[in-house]
Amino acid sequence: MSEYVTLEDAAKARGESPDTIAWLMTTKDCKIYLRFDESQESSIAISTYEGLPNHHSLYVIERGCYPLALEAQNELYQRLVEGNFDIGHLDFTDEKKKFRAFLVCGNLNVSVVVKKDDLKRLSPHSTFQTAPGSMYPTPPGKKIFENLEGKNSSKRKGEKEDHTLIIWEAMQSIENDLKKEAKPTMIWNYLRKNIKKYNSDGVIISISHEVMKYFESNETEGHLTKESFRHAIKRLRENPPK
Repeated sequence: MSEYVTLEDAAKARGESPDTIAWLMTTKDCKIYLRFDESQESSIAISTYEGLPNHHSLYVIERGCYPLALEAQNELYQRLVEGNFDIGHLDFTDEKKKFRAFLVCGNLNVSVVVKKDDLKRLSPHSTFQTAPGSMYPTPPGKKIFENLEGKNSSKRKGEKEDHTLIIWEAMQSIENDLKKEAKPTMIWNYLRKNIKKYNSDGVIISISHEVMKYFESNETEGHLTKESFRHAIKRLRENPPK
């Protein structure tokens, strides 16, 4: 019996959407894998070498499961949110040979899978608020949009989430120094560098190169990718804290 299950089957079993499962797996530091079907002897991908970003070569992939790189997991999540199920150009790692590779385009003989044991670590789907008109729960990573867009009336005229106030304070600080509007990437990097200055209460769990993790007001764990952070900054400018 396989220790893996497809992302789609895992979503059906939990009554959730595939993007929700992808988000939950990432927040729990669980890996998502590309499985090269056992009926397929090999596949060809492009390998990349750390420290040599412009050096590429053909790579024969043996049958088995290969973990996605963290940034690739985040990219997969974003694609799924947008209804894009393509797995092309997602970096995965060959842990035996110690380098990365990616498929030039999606392959019918390759599926996205997760470990069954990792699924047991996920929070019950009832933890999250059900999205209006949908059978699927809304991950905390999406709730930030509802708050910033004013869909949550209790937040629209009241206090914003603590992590949003931290982002706002950091944004104001850097823009006061620059004497001009800062780009989202600049704010992100500034906040990473100066996180201790603004995060005394430990609201923000971590900020990596690609993902910010934080505690929401209901003590669940949320996250922002660089892309969602860009939208969050836009909404903050349009609807600043009062």
